[in-house]
Amino acid sequence: MNDIRVLLGGDDQELVATFRAVMVELTGFEPVSFGRTSNEILGMVATDHDIDVVLIDENIGPVPAHDLVREIAMRRPNCAAVLLCTTVDESALTRALEAGARGVLSRQPSLEDLESRLSTAAEWARGMSRWIGGGHVEAVGGRRGRLIALAGAKGGTGVTTLAVQLSLAAAAQRDRSVCLVDLDLQAGDIPSYLDLVHRRSIADLIDVAGEITGPMLADALFTHGDGPHVLLAPPEAEHGEDVTSLATRQILAALRSRYDIVIVDCGTFMTEASITAVELADRVALTVMPDLPCLRAAKRMVGLWSRLEARKSEDVIAVLTRQSRKNEIQPDFAARILGLALTKTTIPPAFRALEKAINNGSLSRVEDDGFRRAVLQVAGELGMLAPEPADAGGGRAMTGAP
Repeated sequence: MNDIRVLLGGDDQELVATFRAVMVELTGFEPVSFGRTSNEILGMVATDHDIDVVLIDENIGPVPAHDLVREIAMRRPNCAAVLLCTTVDESALTRALEAGARGVLSRQPSLEDLESRLSTAAEWARGMSRWIGGGHVEAVGGRRGRLIALAGAKGGTGVTTLAVQLSLAAAAQRDRSVCLVDLDLQAGDIPSYLDLVHRRSIADLIDVAGEITGPMLADALFTHGDGPHVLLAPPEAEHGEDVTSLATRQILAALRSRYDIVIVDCGTFMTEASITAVELADRVALTVMPDLPCLRAAKRMVGLWSRLEARKSEDVIAVLTRQSRKNEIQPDFAARILGLALTKTTIPPAFRALEKAINNGSLSRVEDDGFRRAVLQVAGELGMLAPEPADAGGGRAMTGAP
């Protein structure tokens, strides 16, 4: 059975830290995240459909704990809520059960009590998921698209170029809907790469993030002629601070419900929004150049994600860019320095071809076959391309180049 995924909710940082430390000692449990407010908890429950149990401190706000439990029960009937109470007595248990909780725990429980209560709640939650047919209903036809986050170890590694190229490659697949999101909120410049002008950005979705509709998204997104839809960063960098973690969760959840592939350009400077994307992503790719300063920067970036508990190092894959056989540092040596998995494919330098394409606003038509081939192979390794259909004899069907 998969690990029981537990979300912690409470503004008492000492309490949250204690529970996270205790849960590390339990086998089969994974504390996925924590929220300081009831609004953050609701946002996480709405966007992460794999959460089994929510531990809620009775002192959480602004929505009272019992009202929060009722709201979770209505929005996610297959998610079990357990209240953490200062005093565990018959009255506290009765109130919690009336609100829809699956039980109560002391704010200082024994290891055995914690394991027993979480196991019982998770067993109920997973049974409920099976009973209602697999858990949750997405906004559009049950779809839950694949979310890929890309970040750069430092400036100049080509993360935006790669994100744009991957979105174009994925969108070229038949019946493949793709959305490219610019979460480089300080220096995002995707319009220059795709030669587009659009008056809307992610900032226009912040106030309605909890209730995004199809028309709202359609108004905010730019539809590129080569296939991908694009959600831009705010044109004024100071507005990037308005894109909170909760808003990011809700916006990305809305996009995943409508697109097969959502590619997020997180840039090289981590913000609240980009860290959230890294945490939520199915795959995280880090672009790295084969030189020591960049390799060290990559280790610092992965260390940051690990300390923030957004992404473990073993769940990050590095993509070597500007890689050639003339480089002093080759992929095997880079992998040993980084301590990360590398994509089998590296991105070759294509300075002149990229310079021409970017200056002409035609990044979809880079005149370098090796570069285009490498991008397509990386897209396949990251799970962005549809699998080739098998023929009647069980082999692969012949397909044309996308």
